[in-house]
Parts: sequence; structure tokens; C-alpha cells
Amino acid sequence: MKYHMKLNNSHVKFLFDRNENFNVFNLVRLLRDNKNSDELILDISGMETRHQELIVGKFSVFLYLYMKLITISQHSATLIVSKVHSSLIDIVCTRDRAIEEDNTLIFELQHLIPQKNNNKNPHFVKNIRGAVLLSLVQDLIDIEKVGGQVLIFNEKSPLLLHAASDFLNNEENALMMWEVLNAWEVEHEQGYKAEINRRIQLSLKAKKELDILLKELSRGSSTNNTLSNFIGQMQSNIGLPKNIYTSTQNLKIWFVDDQHANGWYKLIKNSIPDTNVEVTALNGVEDVKHCLELSSFKGVGIIPDLALVDLRLSESDQVVESYDAEELSGFSVVDLLLGCWRGLPIMITSASSKLCNMEKAIERGAVAYWRKSDEVYDCGSKNAVLTAFDINLQFIEKLTQALKRARYKFVFRIVENLRIKVKPLAIKYSSLQRCIENYTTELEQKTSWMCWQKTCDTKINDSLYLGVMELFNEIEPLLWNRGSENLVFDPSKKIRFKSQSTDSQLINDSLDFLDSKYEITGIGLKSHYEKCKSIRNKLPIIHGSAAAKNVKHASLADIEISLLIVWCLLNELVNEKK
Repeated sequence: MKYHMKLNNSHVKFLFDRNENFNVFNLVRLLRDNKNSDELILDISGMETRHQELIVGKFSVFLYLYMKLITISQHSATLIVSKVHSSLIDIVCTRDRAIEEDNTLIFELQHLIPQKNNNKNPHFVKNIRGAVLLSLVQDLIDIEKVGGQVLIFNEKSPLLLHAASDFLNNEENALMMWEVLNAWEVEHEQGYKAEINRRIQLSLKAKKELDILLKELSRGSSTNNTLSNFIGQMQSNIGLPKNIYTSTQNLKIWFVDDQHANGWYKLIKNSIPDTNVEVTALNGVEDVKHCLELSSFKGVGIIPDLALVDLRLSESDQVVESYDAEELSGFSVVDLLLGCWRGLPIMITSASSKLCNMEKAIERGAVAYWRKSDEVYDCGSKNAVLTAFDINLQFIEKLTQALKRARYKFVFRIVENLRIKVKPLAIKYSSLQRCIENYTTELEQKTSWMCWQKTCDTKINDSLYLGVMELFNEIEPLLWNRGSENLVFDPSKKIRFKSQSTDSQLINDSLDFLDSKYEITGIGLKSHYEKCKSIRNKLPIIHGSAAAKNVKHASLADIEISLLIVWCLLNELVNEKK
């Protein structure tokens, strides 16, 4: 008895992903019930040429998996094609010992070369297991709700597994997923379905929150007209460096993983909503170094907003486990990135369950740690899929939390510019230098713990805003000449002392002079500073909570504006020294 199957365009969605990658495993799924035939005949002549050629190129891989996953007695398989380039036919005939005659390829199954994975490293196996299960979970989330019978071994199945198709070319991985799918088909009773749907809804809710945050971050500061106008005048009139505020259409995420090309890139990309997000895959330490050099050469155009970093990026990492051993190469990537961009949110993505690695991640400056697989030994059980749901949900939630630090990227850039600008100044400015350094440290620590502890950013912003007020206190004595008692920026103006040693109008008068000098229109530096003081006086930590109606919290825009005023004052002091 011959088994004859004809494929057409109705099978394309099931067999090929959006990037036209052929899912070999899914072709085997279509043939699960073909166990007792004497010969397999597969007719793909009705498909488009590009799809035919992709199937022809990997047909021997398919046949090997087919023999391993389905108990068969066949000795040969026939593939009927049309319009396939002759050069590809020649390659397949030579490589796989196929016989070609009149657009028909005949394969002798005993001649096939095994497609085995010889890597038995436990970490690698656990890593792959997690990837394959995550692919299944992502498909279930895309369904949004599991209803009655879920088709498994049919081209209409919603479980496409495309995100893990690169992993499923391998015999061991394919056998594992085959076990999962068979178990799903048998155990899909009411109680299990309800639990799956509950987890789907939790994941969809988390993904929606992530989507909202991604849209907010991609808009940047342009949505705040007051801040945008202020920035524009600082850049055009006073010379605020344009690399502090950069506008890009896409949010940039770097994904550093030596296994990215083997399927992890697809999985990560599929987990992130398509909201103006650009994910760049890097292989390891050398790739990161090259990108940093390129960034330094070209400017800020390729600065990432977030980095996802695997810990084991080389073969030597596979044997590193103890706390005192040579560190995993992923930590070198963390050091490189934060050495270049302080405040960059870094999320560790690792299969490692070692507590010492999480401790080091916190110590080195990462803001999240995601375990991308877990100890699942019975992949055919319900618990394997439910565990994968938990892992997927943790990814979305931790990514969302890590991205909250990306909101502060402009704050970090302003502060870094202040550090650079004040550094070469004389000892007279040492107190201000220390204050800026302390503020930098507090900014890093507070935004980092905001992510780790999942705390609200309201108290963080209030605290950071008070820190800027300390910068104003440090810069104020530098604005007047003690000998002449005149304003440094405007020597014709005498200081109006409120007491023997202070003048409450020092900063106001200095900003008033800068507004006039640089022709600042609209809400000027002085008016913005008055608003800063008003907000400070209404902060809960200053005002108290008794009169809640008069309490005001500092926004991120308030922090940026106040820091920009500090930059203007410091910039003018530097210019006075030249």
C-alpha cells in the first residue's frame, strides 16, 4: 500500500514561518498516521517554487526525523516536484544519494546520514528543552483561548512551533516535543484546559502592559511639549549637546547569546510586541566590543535602550560553576556595556540556577535576572507546559520591569555630561564634583533597586528631585564673586544679601541674565527654576502628608528640566573660566 500526500498552498502557514523558514518538524506531524504504508509519496509540485526548493533542500533531514518519530516499514520515499532549479537537484542527488527522473526524486532511507546532536552537556540540554516548551506556550498565547478540541497533527493546528523550528531539526529535541504533543492530545481534559486558559490570560495581561510601556518609550520626550521646547532652546541657543536627546523611531534592544542563531532570537523576538522595537542579536564578547567601537566611531545612533545578556557565551563557560571560579563571559559583557553607557538596563537571560550568579548580576549592575528554562524532567507531563507558562510570564514581567529604567536614559545622559563638564575644573569646584558623583551613584542604585524590588517610581522620582536641589545648593556659592560681591555672570550686578553669607536670589538673578543673554523665549530658565522650587516645597517628604491636597510629586520631566538648568549654570561657569 502506498501513502500519497499532496501539499498545496493551504499547508504553507503550517510549514513555513513569516520569514519563509521551513519547519521540518511540522511536516513530520502531518504524516503521523502514515505507519503501515509500503511507500511514502509526497507531491509538492503544486506549491510555489521557493517553497518547493526549501523542502527539497531539507528533505533528507525530514526523512531522518520521520523514521525516528514514526514507526515505519518503508525503505524508500518519493518526492514529486516541479520548476526546481537543476543545480539544487544535483546537490541533493549527490549529497543524499537520491535518484532523479522526470521531476521525481527517490530517496533510499538506509542511505540517510543521521542528524544527531552530540552535545550532552546538562546545561545545553536544559536550555534547549526550555526553548522548545516556550515555543509551544507562545503559540497557545497567540490562540488567546483554548476551546474544544485543539488540532495537533493537522495543517490547521494553531500550534505552529515556528519559534523553535531551528531546535526541532534535531532528533532528541524533536522526540521531546513529539512526546509533549502526544501527551497534550491524550490529557486535554476540562480541568487542564481551564488552567491553561487562566495562564494565557495572565500572559496576555502582562504582554499588554509591556506593549503600553514600549509605546511610551518609543515616543520619548516628544510627548511633553514644555520639555521639548525647553530642550530645543537649550540645544540651539546655549549649546546643549545633541547626543543627550536623540530621537529614534525604534526602541533598540541588544540580545547577546551565542545560541541566538539556533532559535533563541526567534523566541525572544516573538515574546516582544511588534511596537517599534528593533532587536539586534550579538554572539558574544567580541561582537559586543565591535559594536561598541562602531558606536564610538559613529556617535550615539546605535545606543541600545536595553540589553539582554546570556551568561554562558563560550564553550569554556560550560565548566564554570563554583562561586570563586573564573567568571562567566556574560559578566564581561555587562562590564563592557555599563562601562560605556552608565544606566543601561541589563537583563540577564540564563538557564543557570546558581544563586551566586544572581548575586553577581546584582553586584555588577544588571537590573533583572530571567531563568529561561527550569528543571523539567518529564516533558510529556502537564507540569512541563505549565512550568513553561510560568517562565514565559516571568520573561514578560521582568522585561517590563527592566525597561522602566530606560525611562531614565536622558537623566543618565545629562548627569554624565555634568560629570564630564565639572571634572577638569579647579579645587574650588571639588564640593560640586563630589555632589555630582554622589548623585550619579544614587541614580544608579535607586533605579536599579526600583527594578529588582518592583517598587513604584513615585518615591524614586521625589528622592532624585531632592538630589537635584542639593546640586543647586552646591552651585549657588560659585555664582558670586566674594571679593567684589558681584554676580559672576554679570559683574555690574551687586549681590542682594538675605543674610551675611547668603542671597536667596543668586540663582534667580544668574538665570535671568542667561535668559537675556541667550534670548530664551516663552518659559525661561528663571521661570522653570521658580517652578522647581515650588515642586520641591510640595514634595511629601518636605511638605508632610497632613495636607495631602497640597502635596505634589516630581515627574520625570521635572527631574530632567531641573538637571538641564544645572547644566546651563555649570556650562556658563566653565565658559567664564576659558
